[in-house]
Amino acid sequence: MKHFATRLWDAVDQKGNAAMIGLDPRPDHFPQPFGMRAQNSISEAAVAMKAYHRELLDVLAPKIPIVKPQAAFFEALGVAGYAAMLDAMAYAKELGILVLLDAKRGDIGSTSTAYAKAYFSGEACPAADALTINPYLGEDACQPFLEVAQQHQAGLFVLVKTSNPGAGLFQDHGQPPLADQVALAVHRWGLQNMNGCSWSSVGAVVGATRPAELAHFRKLMPHAPLLLPGFGFQGGSADGLQAAFDSNGHGGIVNSSRGILWAHERKDLQHIPNWQDRVDFAVDEMLQALAPVQKAGV
Repeated sequence: MKHFATRLWDAVDQKGNAAMIGLDPRPDHFPQPFGMRAQNSISEAAVAMKAYHRELLDVLAPKIPIVKPQAAFFEALGVAGYAAMLDAMAYAKELGILVLLDAKRGDIGSTSTAYAKAYFSGEACPAADALTINPYLGEDACQPFLEVAQQHQAGLFVLVKTSNPGAGLFQDHGQPPLADQVALAVHRWGLQNMNGCSWSSVGAVVGATRPAELAHFRKLMPHAPLLLPGFGFQGGSADGLQAAFDSNGHGGIVNSSRGILWAHERKDLQHIPNWQDRVDFAVDEMLQALAPVQKAGV
C-alpha cells in the first residue's frame, strides 16, 4: 500500500479538490424518509443511519476525496450505531473514498496500542486510512499510534489548535504555548515517516476558524498535512486558508459537516426537489469557495 500522504494527495488530485465531508449523523436531522424511520427506536435509528449513509456516500463519491466519520455520533446508538459506522467506513472505501476516523483517541501506551490496532489493522473493523488522536497524555501515549500507523501505512492527525471557542484555555497556555509545543512534536514525529517527497503521514488539526494562525502553524509543521475543520456551519470560511497549501494544491484538507449534511433543511434550496441534489448543490458551493484558495498556495 502507498504511503498515506501519497494516497491522500492522489485522491485530492483525482477529485480536483481538497474538501472533506464529516459524517456526523444526528437522526433528528436526517432527510426523509430516514428521519421518520429514526424516530421509533434506537435500533431503527441505526438501521436508518446505515441506509442514509450509503445513499449519502453515493452522492459524495464522484466529487469528494475523503470523509471523516465522527465516532461519537455513531456510538451514541450503541452496538447498532457502531455497526452502522463500520458499514459507512467499508462502503466509503468500496467507493474509493479515503476514510479519516475522527475518534480523538489518546491514552497510556498499552491502551493506545489497542486503539491503534483496532482502527488500522483491518481485523476488528474496516481499516481507517487515518485517525485523529489527542496528544494531551504525552509522547509515550502517542508513540504506539505512530508505530502502528507506520506499520499499516496509515495517517494520524494530532490535535494542535482546535476550532472550538474555548480551545485557548489550554492550547494558548505557557511560553511557548502548548499548541506550539505539540506542533513541534508533530513535526519531529513526522520526519520519521516521510513519503519520499515533502509530506509526512503525521498531520495536524488546525481549525479553519483560525486562519490568522494558520501560517504560523504551517511554518512549525512544514511537512504535515493539515486537517482544517470548522468550514461553513461553525463559521470558518475559505479566506486565509491558502497558507495550508503548496503550489501543487497539496497540504490541507478542509472539512465541512453540518453545512453539507443539513443542506436539505436550507430554505433557499427548497426549489430543489430531493435531498440528494441539495447536498450536491452544497458540495459544489464548497468546492467553488475552496478552488481559488487551494490554487493560491505557495
